[in-house]
Amino acid sequence: MRKSWRATLHAIRGRHVPKTISTTLLIACARVGLTLAASLLTALPARAADWAYAPFDVTPATYTGEAGLRFWYGKSSTAKNLYDNTGALLVSRLTYDGLSIYAAEAYYRFDLQRRWFLKGYVGGGTLRNGNLKDEDFPPVVVAYSATWSAQQNSSPIYADVDVGFNALFGPDFRIGLFGGFHYMNETVSAFGCTQAAFNPNICGLFPVPGPMKVITQDNSWYSARFGVDGSVEIGRFRFSGEAAWLPSVWLYGSDAHWLRIGNFIGGFTSPVPEDGKGWGYQIEGFVSYRVTPAVSLGVGARYWHMQTQGSPISRTTSWGLWLCRSRSIGRSTIWACSCN
Repeated sequence: MRKSWRATLHAIRGRHVPKTISTTLLIACARVGLTLAASLLTALPARAADWAYAPFDVTPATYTGEAGLRFWYGKSSTAKNLYDNTGALLVSRLTYDGLSIYAAEAYYRFDLQRRWFLKGYVGGGTLRNGNLKDEDFPPVVVAYSATWSAQQNSSPIYADVDVGFNALFGPDFRIGLFGGFHYMNETVSAFGCTQAAFNPNICGLFPVPGPMKVITQDNSWYSARFGVDGSVEIGRFRFSGEAAWLPSVWLYGSDAHWLRIGNFIGGFTSPVPEDGKGWGYQIEGFVSYRVTPAVSLGVGARYWHMQTQGSPISRTTSWGLWLCRSRSIGRSTIWACSCN
């Protein structure tokens, strides 16, 4: 049966219905796109340079930095024992005691992300006052000898660097572990010589006048150190401290008996080199007051002790108080000021 022209037209239109729908959707999407583009063009900044790429959820690095100056006043002593070749017979003992330390030092500390830190200091000054007691023992000498000499023109130079991390921390406290290296050079000189015991042959009948230099001891101490430090803030005050163990201490020094250097029997051609290896410890504590968000003032105390076995057996001990002023920088307001 022949279809009418209306039926044929309906059939043809039916076959084109999907294409008509796609065309209609495409036109609608184009209109939406043009409308969105027009809106974006209206909202665009005047300059393309104002556009920049920025990743999502970026946490800026936080750090603090502290730097300041300290003035250290304290006391120091250094001594050594000399033995014979067997190591059993004590031949001589030299003790420098009552030395007054006047030193200035610069110090720093940097904390990253409240976890890792780098700290240290470098300083130097003068050792004033004090005296040398030089003892010689029988049977090397016939009679026990003890002489006194004034100590003058001496100096300490020291430096330290530590790297560590804060194992525990909170808004107002921290406890950290660190490892580092410490260096100290200590030079002491003795002038004049008078006998204080019963040996007239050594500075007894003929004492050495005060202006004449008789002995210089020049020691350099190198130490590996490991320790713990911490601090707590209470209002504007901060209480801090650290304790370090020095498992390995190396001593390289020299002893110059100036009146015995020369080309004669029993004399020395140059200062006598000395060395040794040992251990030590260092303790420090301080309190600071935050005057402004960037400036603090404080006072602290320290105690150092190092000793070595070798040729000869040596030790040195220093302690004292210091005043400090520090300034802080950083992108975090936590731990803004301290003297550590």
